[in-house]
Amino acid sequence: MTSRRSLPALLLAVPILLYIVYPLGAMLAESVTQPVLNFRATQMGWDPAHQPFGAGLRRALFEDKTRDAIWGTLKLSALSALTAGAWGLGLALLWTRREFPGRRFFAALGFSPMLMPPLVGTLAFDALTGEAGALWQVAPFAKSWVTPFLRVLLVHTYSFGCYTFAYVAAALDDADTSREEAARSLGGGVLKTFFAATWPTVRAPLLAAALVTFMASAASFSAPYMLDNSGRYLTVEIINEKGDTGLQRGLSVLLAAISLGALPLFLYCSSSAQLATKGDARRGLPVARKFDARVRIALSALAAVPLLVPPLMAVAGIWTRGGSGAESSSLVKVFRDFESEDWNALIRSLIYGATVALICMSLAAAIAVALKRASKGAALPVETGVMLAMALPGSAVAVALLSAFNAPSWPAFGVALGGGNAILILAYIVRTLPLAVRPARASYDALGDDVFFAASSLGARAGRTFFKVTLPLIFPSLLAGGVLCFIAAAGEYVSSALLYSPNTQPVSVRIYEVWREDAPKAHALALCLMVVCAVAALISRIINARRWDSRDEKKSPS
Repeated sequence: MTSRRSLPALLLAVPILLYIVYPLGAMLAESVTQPVLNFRATQMGWDPAHQPFGAGLRRALFEDKTRDAIWGTLKLSALSALTAGAWGLGLALLWTRREFPGRRFFAALGFSPMLMPPLVGTLAFDALTGEAGALWQVAPFAKSWVTPFLRVLLVHTYSFGCYTFAYVAAALDDADTSREEAARSLGGGVLKTFFAATWPTVRAPLLAAALVTFMASAASFSAPYMLDNSGRYLTVEIINEKGDTGLQRGLSVLLAAISLGALPLFLYCSSSAQLATKGDARRGLPVARKFDARVRIALSALAAVPLLVPPLMAVAGIWTRGGSGAESSSLVKVFRDFESEDWNALIRSLIYGATVALICMSLAAAIAVALKRASKGAALPVETGVMLAMALPGSAVAVALLSAFNAPSWPAFGVALGGGNAILILAYIVRTLPLAVRPARASYDALGDDVFFAASSLGARAGRTFFKVTLPLIFPSLLAGGVLCFIAAAGEYVSSALLYSPNTQPVSVRIYEVWREDAPKAHALALCLMVVCAVAALISRIINARRWDSRDEKKSPS
């Protein structure tokens, strides 16, 4: 009986191992077997025709620029975790502790950076803090101390602060509030109450969000590549070494090791966060007193400015051209100047995003059901594969897939995937699958066993139970995860830059291609991508709202 219950998980482990774990092994193998370029081998004192084992990794570690890139990546990741954590924690405490007018709007605004793909956010901050940035029109004195590194750090704080906000807000929503109320009743001040009652609740999710930010920052490419030409980062070096297979594989292994090193601690903190939030969920927020409400509204208005300015700058870039003697462009003219390559790249990305979202939603539902029934040993390969996909940087994923599938291979049924649509879609699935799996598993695990016992007692088979009971109950979580997958896949840049061909060019690569020569067109393409992502999120919200309304109508007495 146990083996039958574990069979679905074992079957799911096959594609997980073939398309996530196997490419990593292929990349690691190439990092120690592929030769470096002849001049680099000569500099190391090697015979170019007979290079030693591990030539790529050894050369990568030998170069000063690699050590500088490792330090730059670690420094950026650590500082991003600190700044994004402070920003997200402040927003969560501001918008999830007391009820006041406009709180729901501001809380929704805290998730707005998720609707901006990384490349679009980078474009926005370039328009804001670039050579002719709008910020210098308002605060010219700040231009001298906003360094290229600080520009990248600002992008990361904005883009990744929503992780901390989401983790901490969820923990506070589900937390037992009796400890906080007891601290206040004993006369505790604001700080004493926070450290005695609130801090134990937010500590684990705060650390988990910091580790997610660390891994995301280490994987970041567009902001370092476009905003900091003076610094060195591993993601940028991987792109720059396209022509040296051995060195590129070695750099990719180093980057993957940095990101994977944070994964065990993240898993521990995530489990601790779930334990810390167990308790009676509060039924509603306490209403803020009059003065407190005014202070919170004022602080919320101030916090909304940095959240709204980047999307506005991404749109405003359509009307101006950088440099002195800026020439204005009309919106109609910019869209009229779109070429067939622009429209094709946009449509291509939307198709990629929709395909990836559907596949990830299907896999997430199957994984959620299979892992709950399976033994720990059978579930381990799937859980490991999904966690690896979450931690791996996009550049490492792309290089791993090139190592495994650029030439004909048996997992690809003897077909060479390099330069085709399939390898792009596969990369996007690997990058986004955890976004769908985590909410699906959380929703399915929360159902309990009573629902399934009731269905089986009424004679329903497993398939009917899944489609009639399980799927409708977890569909809101699946849809939310699917929307995140769509947004991430439609705007993915770093893996696209390594895997695309002229016939498969996605819109993110097209945006960067036209950015330096025709900035208004790049911003117009970014606007199209933002609008599509916002519409997808809105449709998801409407569908889920209607499902809950129809469910409430069925429950209400006629």
